Amino acid sequence: MLDVSLPHIIELCAVCFSAAGVWLTTQRSLLGWPISFLATLLYGWVFFHAHLYADALLQAVFALSTLYGWALWARDKQKGLAVGGHVSSLPAVPLSTRRLMIETSIAALLTLGWIIGLKYYSDDPSPILDGGLSGASLLAQLWTAQRHRESWLLWAIIDIFYTGMFINRQLDLTALLYGGYALLGLYGYRKWRE
Repeated sequence: MLDVSLPHIIELCAVCFSAAGVWLTTQRSLLGWPISFLATLLYGWVFFHAHLYADALLQAVFALSTLYGWALWARDKQKGLAVGGHVSSLPAVPLSTRRLMIETSIAALLTLGWIIGLKYYSDDPSPILDGGLSGASLLAQLWTAQRHRESWLLWAIIDIFYTGMFINRQLDLTALLYGGYALLGLYGYRKWRE
């Protein structure tokens, strides 16, 4: 039987906006950012009601980071970094070893704090997984905004784990979406080589 409850409808809308936003981002389309912004607002609601508090908070951070990515890409387009003015031609930026080490270390420290907070101050059923994936997602989002090709591999790994977590939390549409995200992560990695 088809579930037409408000939570299910909001989850379905979040899935559609989110899939469209990520697809457009793999294509290096500036439109991916505002669509992803709307998806973060919807998913913030979905995750809060599923008691996935780290993921709900993560959506608030993603909302801010989508604004950051949107501004960064628009600025680079205006600077003339895009061939013919098309954002899709903005080049991927190599991720230096130094940046990888510094940003990964900072993300690991933030993740540890997040896990501790969830474990002792929430009823999150899986604080280590939820906090760990949320911390890694912040790093992947930062790298996507900075146009580092490696962000897509990190997203693919993260999304495999998220798929299992969402199946466990009975967020079936979201689990399906994140399984697709894992494949889009591999596609984005290949596409951003061009």
